[in-house]
Amino acid sequence: MKPQKTRDVMKHLRNAEWARGRSMDKTTYAVEVVRDGRWWVFEIPELGTGGQAMSLAEVEHEAQGVAAMWLDVPPESISVDVSVRAPESVLAEWRQAALDEEQARAAQVQAAARRRAAVDALLEQGWTVIDTSYVLGISKQRVYQLSTVRDRERSSAPRRRAAG
Repeated sequence: MKPQKTRDVMKHLRNAEWARGRSMDKTTYAVEVVRDGRWWVFEIPELGTGGQAMSLAEVEHEAQGVAAMWLDVPPESISVDVSVRAPESVLAEWRQAALDEEQARAAQVQAAARRRAAVDALLEQGWTVIDTSYVLGISKQRVYQLSTVRDRERSSAPRRRAAG
């Protein structure tokens, strides 16, 4: 049998096997993608080929098709692992924003602890809830929420002495 005919027979057998629903081993290829003007340009380094797509969503399908044509196999026998290369300056900015958010959360935790400490300090010194709320510019309900003092005065009304 001539080499070309052998190749055609093998292709036919692979396609026939796939059509009958038997599982074929899928081969996965890495695909690297970059934006180039209006296009997403991809490369399949292992195969030394590539292509382009109009949208990032189309890259996987297009790369799978290119690899299948390049190898002369059914597209269903190919899977691709797409990785997009973004500009390093943009990725650095994203990482910095994540760090800023983490620091802001830590600052909020510290600020909340300081507010609780301020409320508790006034209540422990005998201030009423209403006086504390007035001085700190918050509602008395917020004073109750922030306070960790368990013996705090539950009522803002002055206590009356029992007649005796």
